[in-house]
Amino acid sequence: MQKTEHDFSELEKIFEPELLEKLMKLEVHKFAKGVSFEGSTDEPGAIPIVIKGFIDVSKKDEKGREFPVYTISEGESCIIAINAIIKSSKNRGQYGVTGTETETIVVSAEQSKKWIDEYSSWRNYIFDLYSKRLDELLSQHEIVTEQKDQIQERNEKINNSIKYARRIQNAVMPSDKYMTKILPEYFILNKPRDIVSGDFYWTEQKNNQLIVVAADSTGHGVPGAFMSMLGVSMLNEIVNKEDHQGASEILNELRVKIKLSLNQTGEKDEQKDGFDMALCVIDLENRKMDFAGAYNPLYLIRNNELIEIKADKMPVGIHIKEKESFTTNKTELVKDDIIYIFSDGYADQFGGEHNQKFSRKSFKNLLKKIHKEPLKKQEQILSETFEDWKGQEDQLDDVLVFGIKIK
Repeated sequence: MQKTEHDFSELEKIFEPELLEKLMKLEVHKFAKGVSFEGSTDEPGAIPIVIKGFIDVSKKDEKGREFPVYTISEGESCIIAINAIIKSSKNRGQYGVTGTETETIVVSAEQSKKWIDEYSSWRNYIFDLYSKRLDELLSQHEIVTEQKDQIQERNEKINNSIKYARRIQNAVMPSDKYMTKILPEYFILNKPRDIVSGDFYWTEQKNNQLIVVAADSTGHGVPGAFMSMLGVSMLNEIVNKEDHQGASEILNELRVKIKLSLNQTGEKDEQKDGFDMALCVIDLENRKMDFAGAYNPLYLIRNNELIEIKADKMPVGIHIKEKESFTTNKTELVKDDIIYIFSDGYADQFGGEHNQKFSRKSFKNLLKKIHKEPLKKQEQILSETFEDWKGQEDQLDDVLVFGIKIK
């Protein structure tokens, strides 16, 4: 490792030597205390990483009022700029101010996008920042809701925080670029009931296998968002720890971690938080699938026939009648098979002429009817059908449907 006059100790804790060496070769920019960085309305061309000092990031709302967003500490970067780069979108005009003498290095947008695919530590670094910022924003939301005065201003701040939390939550989900790279033809219908969602999807490529998840957290809105972030974080940890794992093994380990994290012991009055989940481990090369489900099944359509692979009737979390292990379901796949995993929000939505549930039966029939359409067209039909059925009724739950076609 090359010697340097600057302190990269925080980065040494995060990145592998090869990537750290590249970061240490970047030019170091020095700023005095109180220097302001105005947010650009254009797509950012680079992101800063603070190696000394800190930068306070704030934002002005439509009425010109300022409120703090977060602080970029040593070893951290600007998640707003990162999000804009990943999503190829504009920076909305947030600005930062150095709180002390500060040093930064700057990673170009092109390099950052490249490193997401090349270095797991860079991808994990971005994910961890997203998770931290979401926790901060939701904590800010809790504090604001306890205030008794200035109700209108309080509500506007809450909405601003939760809307920003939604941007973070969406960015934590696998990007379209990453999913297009590792998956064959697919679609995702994702309709949160509130601004943020308790439903989440997740994918990862491990060696020659794809791990694909559709999950429904306890609750929705802000509590559901907390649970979804916890689930994504734990799945990353579990799957990246081992070279080979079956679907049931992943669910078993996730259940253990959920119980420990939420201090679930089975006592009578404790919270029963957890996940309903469908999880597939797919070997695309050999066309084999390993499935395990916590309440949520999997539908496989082949030759115009819908095959349901049932889930265990227990959640990923504490349960009074839980089995020692989730069930392993192994399936041979063939070309043009279509796999659907989902939450229960679609089938449970009330609407229609008699204001009744859409139902699992109608959901199955709809999938059978549309399964020969291109998958993006299927997503459109599912969305339009849901909205037509719901009509003027309130959406009762988060909605998630994840479809994959085997090539």
